[in-house]
Amino acid sequence: MTEIAQILGKAGVLLFTLGLLIGFAMAKLRNPRLGLSAHLTAVQVGAMLIALALFWQYLGIPDGWATIIVLAVIVSSYVLTFGILLSGVFGASQALPMAGAGHTASKSRETLVTFLVYGSSVVMALAYVAICWFAFS
Repeated sequence: MTEIAQILGKAGVLLFTLGLLIGFAMAKLRNPRLGLSAHLTAVQVGAMLIALALFWQYLGIPDGWATIIVLAVIVSSYVLTFGILLSGVFGASQALPMAGAGHTASKSRETLVTFLVYGSSVVMALAYVAICWFAFS
């Protein structure tokens, strides 16, 4: 297993574990439904990082791109989880209206959560598009 694959795997195991711990705390949040969303996001994205680590050697990512893509995938995974968790803590609902229905937070908190969730989602999507590009070209 390459060093990059090990980093991906360890980041995935840690995020998966954090997701399990979020599961214990989600009922205490201002919006428990968003706590559940953060829990599920962390567990699912953590598992995806582990799967990516296992398949990394078969994807054909050039060395020049590997560090950028791995950094983007890991950071965006953690930021997305944190943004959703923060939304549950604050009761912010603008970025996640279905899970946040009936809750509101201050404009600055809504803006922060929206930036974290949307920003990390865009970065993550672009990173996975790049992975697919290299894997299937």
